Amino acid sequence: MNAYTATYHTISQQYYQATLIFSSVTLTIRYKDEHNDTLEVHWLGKNIISLEERPSDAELQYRYDDGTMERLIIRDPVTIGAIKKSFRHYAFAGSKGVRIFGSVTSRILIVSGAMLAIVLAAYLWFVPWLGERVAMSFSKDHEISMGEQMYRSVMSNYKTDQRKTKLLNEFYQQLNYQVGYPVQITVVSSNEVNAFAIPGGHIVVYDAILSNMKTPEELAALLGHESSHIALRHSLRNMFRSVARKMFLSLVVGSESGIASVLIDNADNLKGLQYSRSLETEADDNGMHLMAANQIDPQGMLRLMDLLQQESGNVQQANFLSTHPVFDRRIDNIRQQLKKYPAITTGNSQLKNIFHEIYENSPSSSGGW
Repeated sequence: MNAYTATYHTISQQYYQATLIFSSVTLTIRYKDEHNDTLEVHWLGKNIISLEERPSDAELQYRYDDGTMERLIIRDPVTIGAIKKSFRHYAFAGSKGVRIFGSVTSRILIVSGAMLAIVLAAYLWFVPWLGERVAMSFSKDHEISMGEQMYRSVMSNYKTDQRKTKLLNEFYQQLNYQVGYPVQITVVSSNEVNAFAIPGGHIVVYDAILSNMKTPEELAALLGHESSHIALRHSLRNMFRSVARKMFLSLVVGSESGIASVLIDNADNLKGLQYSRSLETEADDNGMHLMAANQIDPQGMLRLMDLLQQESGNVQQANFLSTHPVFDRRIDNIRQQLKKYPAITTGNSQLKNIFHEIYENSPSSSGGW
């Protein structure tokens, strides 16, 4: 350790010439009082609050726990430099950055900012990711049971078209899609062009979406796409992501039953759930696979997309297109996937008969497909 000099100003405003002895954590002030007695005062580095450099000297200030203050006046540049070096890890003597970020206020702001960043990151990425992971771990039986409750909640807001519902379920049975869920289709009366899947097996189709379909392959593509959302658990995963914050609280304090109640309470949001581009593409791919596996021309998926694009300027299309966006890469992907399948002619006459019965009994609408 080295010794340096300064003028020591006590709490009582007396001052003495003193020798300074310091380590990395303590500054010792040694001086002789008016009785020529040698005394020592020990300053802790953490309680030194400032080092103010002036043209001719520098002032070092110290605050005791009771709030009283003492100071040193230092005129020797070598002493000032030694203090800065020995106490450089403290805010008062560090670089400008250390002084700025070393204050209590700055530390509070930094910690608060870091916590906010963590919370924001959790909200944007971790919680949705966690929700999707839990959704994928849901048992199928529990998903089907929960889906039935969600379906009942959703259908309380709609009037079912019983005749079209019967025909569309007969049409779906002829498709023979194997998706691992007991798919049931309900047609509801509405001028809104929309269709959506409910976790566990229900598909809700608005009758306006049936109006302008020209071929059974287009309808088969729509149902293949929506049933793929169910088979691949897209609907369930999307719901978990969309209510991730509430779901996360249920995960902390509850069980699957608690999570289910949160989702059922938000069942009305199903019709407005927007699938990501990757999920839409995945449902297209799986839908074409289902079509080809059951000898239905998968070109119907491309015609469906073309029809959507042609009608995209119609206001009534907004609801379906906002949740099932058609974008160039999606159509390009469909064209590429179609190259994998041989030419297929839909030969199921019963499928065609049911389709025409649905179509011929649907009111014409310029706002439909």
